[in-house]
Parts: sequence; C-alpha cells; structure tokens
Amino acid sequence: MAFRHLNELPLGDKVFRIELASDDDSTVTLNLTGWREDAEGGTAEPIAGGELTMPMQDVAALRIALNRALRALAIVAEVAEPIPDRDVLRELFPGHGAPWVPQHEEELLRRFHDGDTIARIAARFGRTPDSVRTKLRELGHEPRRPEYCPPDGCLSWSRYASPALLGTPQEQAEG
Repeated sequence: MAFRHLNELPLGDKVFRIELASDDDSTVTLNLTGWREDAEGGTAEPIAGGELTMPMQDVAALRIALNRALRALAIVAEVAEPIPDRDVLRELFPGHGAPWVPQHEEELLRRFHDGDTIARIAARFGRTPDSVRTKLRELGHEPRRPEYCPPDGCLSWSRYASPALLGTPQEQAEG
C-alpha cells in the first residue's frame, strides 16, 4: 500500500514541511525541510533539510528516539516547553513512576560504583536522570561523588528510619 502524508507547519516567520511517503509496506521515507520566509521580498531562506529512509517496523523506535533527542535539545537551547503528561513520560521513560524494588536498588548502586554515568543508568532502568539522582540520595549517596558510601553501608536500614527514632543499638538491647 503506497501512501504520502504531507504536513506543513507555519511557526512565526518559519515554515516546516514534514513529508512521509512509502511506495510499499516495507519502508518509509521521512523528508524534512524548513525555511524562513522574508516578509518583504517573498524569498525563502533554508534553515533545515534532510531525508531518512527506514524499515516500517522501526518507526515507533525512531519516534521515541527523536522525542528524547528533541527534549534534550530543548533543554540545551533553553526552549520552554510544556511539561509532558504522565503517558508521554511513560513512553519516553518506561520505568517512570514505577516503584524501585530491592534488586534494582542493588543494581543501581553496583552500576554507580562501577562508574556508569547517570544518563546510562537512567537509560538502563527506563527512568529520568533526575529519578536516578533522587534514588541515589535516598540511598545515602551523593550522585556527584561515587567514591562516597554511607558509614553503615550502601543498602543500610538507616535510609528507612533515622537513628534518632530507633535509638542506638545499646538502647535497643536495653529496651
């Protein structure tokens, strides 16, 4: 089944055209062009262009990859964007909102101590880098200092209850 889908988006003085086309059911071609329209002379200054051909079954993975790349670019370029809703976050980060289980906590700390980057660890667990940093802090680690371990161990009970609540081991034996 052949198809062609064309979407032209005017955004201020810029226009972006995205064309999807396929001559068969096995491949799809994405063609992107962008230009800035000159209001006075009517000329177009090109600002973007490219073509990508790929197997049809890879479209979903490319969509996720492009979403992640464009979100990262928006952060770097300091472009304001609306906060994505929970469904979009779950698509981009499959582990978003899921509880951390003890096995994942152990693997997180192992990878952290082995020198994996926060971004690589986040990708492994399908979570945001902020989620990984938060979990590391809950486990008593400073994400910027992998050499530091809490005095009572990486996966110690103290992360769940403070010593002030439990008392010292001597006080617990007496009580």
